[in-house]
Amino acid sequence: MLGQPDDPRGIVLPLDGRPGGTETGAPERNGGPRPLRNGNPPPGPALLLSWTPTPAVDDDRTWATLSASSELARRLSPDAGRGPAAGLTFRLALPEAFGAEPLLRLAGGETAAAAPGSSALVPVAPTAPGDRHGAGLGLLTLTTAAEIAATGTQTRVLDALTAAVDQLAPSCVMRLDSRLRAAEESLREAQAELLERGSLVVDGDATDSGSPSRGLETAVANLSVLRHQTHAWIAGWERVVAGADPSGTPGLALRDALGEVGKLGWTGFPAGVHGAYQALVLDARRILLTAADHLLRAPNRPLTALRPLVESDLAGRAADVARLHRLLTTLSTLPQTVRKRSGGMMPNLIADQAAANARSQALFTRMANALRSPVWDGRVVVEVRSLDSGELQVLRPV
Repeated sequence: MLGQPDDPRGIVLPLDGRPGGTETGAPERNGGPRPLRNGNPPPGPALLLSWTPTPAVDDDRTWATLSASSELARRLSPDAGRGPAAGLTFRLALPEAFGAEPLLRLAGGETAAAAPGSSALVPVAPTAPGDRHGAGLGLLTLTTAAEIAATGTQTRVLDALTAAVDQLAPSCVMRLDSRLRAAEESLREAQAELLERGSLVVDGDATDSGSPSRGLETAVANLSVLRHQTHAWIAGWERVVAGADPSGTPGLALRDALGEVGKLGWTGFPAGVHGAYQALVLDARRILLTAADHLLRAPNRPLTALRPLVESDLAGRAADVARLHRLLTTLSTLPQTVRKRSGGMMPNLIADQAAANARSQALFTRMANALRSPVWDGRVVVEVRSLDSGELQVLRPV
């Protein structure tokens, strides 16, 4: 595709399905391409691919290691006969997220700064039979960027929720659903398969028919069940909050009412929040991965075809996470009172209830803070290093 590292030309790969011209100027050394010699802009959105020599410093940013024969290596190679040149760090940047914006806003993520070096604009539609184009490379870039951001944020949120429970409600049992753990493993394997093979389909034939791996099929089915369960829990918790007295609600009654939802009990409520968040994020990741697989097996479709496949569903999952965050925020500000019994209460019992109210309110606050979405700068960027062995290292952001 590109004659790295010293090819003086830029190559335009459009992303919207329109053929692009082949007349290009030499890439600038500041990370940006020169305009086409005829003065026309690239036809539609394009992926910006730049590359620089890999620095000697080992910064241990490896997120995944891919084989020399991987789909990503094939799409980065200068021609079909050899892989990408060794000793380079490639930076792949998309101008937009093509429908994955709700997931990336939910996940946030940091973007590696551009470094001086050669670059090219990469279009995404074939101009002739057999031509390679940038839609597939764009899909691999987008899913990888989303997975890096989503898995990092998901781990941070779940760790923060667990730490809050350990410190403020140690009596609560954080028993996690094994279906969530299995779905997490299946999605990680699916992303690796996409980068290695360019497809999630196994047992395919010449017509590219086939079926996803059994693990992914099971994960999809389980996530569907868990999503409906999560919707029911969130709706139930919202009814509890809506029925609470905003001027002051007995803390013990509030905790009991929250525990009645799904019959989790108050000691199961934190684990329910933990599982609800994880199920929603896992399902959002599943939506993007399976849609990308669908387009990768339809090589003549542009990257812009991804938006109608994913945007609405991803927005729904992000909205559900936002509901969960609003619920916990409201609980954190809801005054909790001590319910007095007839005949009065002993001072030590009043103090115990007041302390339990304070701990639960602090727990709601910590959980709400954990679910606050990080900032996303609107860019989609992935960095990849080519090793002397021919393998590729996908890098985390700095």
